[in-house]
Amino acid sequence: MKKQLVRALMAAVCLSAGEAYAAQAITLNGFLTAGATYSGTEVSVGSPLTPSGGSVTQDGLITNNVGFSNDSRLGIQISAKVNAKVDVTGQLLATGREDNYNMKADWAFVTYHVTDPVAVRAGKVKLTTFLISDYIEVGYAYPWIRPPQEVYSSNPISTINGVDMLMRLNFGDATFLFQPYYGTSQGAQALVPQEAFVLFPTLSTPGSVVYTDFTADRMLGVNMSLGTDIFTIRAGYLQTLVSATSFQVKEDDVKFSSVGGTLDWHNVVLYGEYFQREIAGFANAAFPNQKGFYTTVGYRIGKFLPNVTYAKLDENMQNTGAGMGDVGTPLIQSSVTLGLRYELGTGAALKL
Repeated sequence: MKKQLVRALMAAVCLSAGEAYAAQAITLNGFLTAGATYSGTEVSVGSPLTPSGGSVTQDGLITNNVGFSNDSRLGIQISAKVNAKVDVTGQLLATGREDNYNMKADWAFVTYHVTDPVAVRAGKVKLTTFLISDYIEVGYAYPWIRPPQEVYSSNPISTINGVDMLMRLNFGDATFLFQPYYGTSQGAQALVPQEAFVLFPTLSTPGSVVYTDFTADRMLGVNMSLGTDIFTIRAGYLQTLVSATSFQVKEDDVKFSSVGGTLDWHNVVLYGEYFQREIAGFANAAFPNQKGFYTTVGYRIGKFLPNVTYAKLDENMQNTGAGMGDVGTPLIQSSVTLGLRYELGTGAALKL
């Protein structure tokens, strides 16, 4: 069953503030994104928990009224050096669609520098699943208003409570990063079901979805990248046990892998990523096996960066999830997105 991507117009102003205050080894940084969204599809009967109509996305419902909550966010990052070996970092994040811009701790971890190339972090750290996972909240740092959803909505977990290791090795102008990690995630929300059910027609109606909480335990993974000032290539793999009480899912196996790369050479800007997700047990009904990719091509003309993105989400036949593959069909969609970025000066940009 194919789902057409509803046309949506989005605009955003993205700001990135540099160091604002530094005293007694304390550093304060911040960023702001102010975004407006509009959908050409009217919203019919529904509620925030069971949206109907409009453009239903992992980041909220885009309605046929101009809204400023889905893509607006404010972040403040605080870091402090305890001694030559230890420092602490915290990031407070406020988003428009959650709790009316109430601040929450998005990051909170301590770093121990074992040697010059090796550091260990413990606490609430960013989960590096994709190219821009480390700075996905900083809208100024990438060309799109939202990264392509056919790929980036496939893993709604953005942070984990646990430990990771950062090993950076320099090879001339290139830096290699090796980052194994282990931890858990609680309270993440996903848009489900991501599958059209033949036996339950009401779940096949566009918009008949819910945002459900789920947990991921014993999350073990690795992230690797090689980068220079011109290009970055990365690959990652993780496995975990997913539970979602609303779907009677308890500790079902999940495997997730992704590869990607970006190039910024002269005036040419390229991005591309691919992911593959395999989920066993009944969790496969809510989070079916999927794969997807996107490719972005842009070209700088003065302060302008026009760009085009083609993205596709498809079913992944590697594993049918203990027979659940016959119950429903994973959602399939593709999209073409035209974008335009204009530099407003150092650290600020306007995107359409």
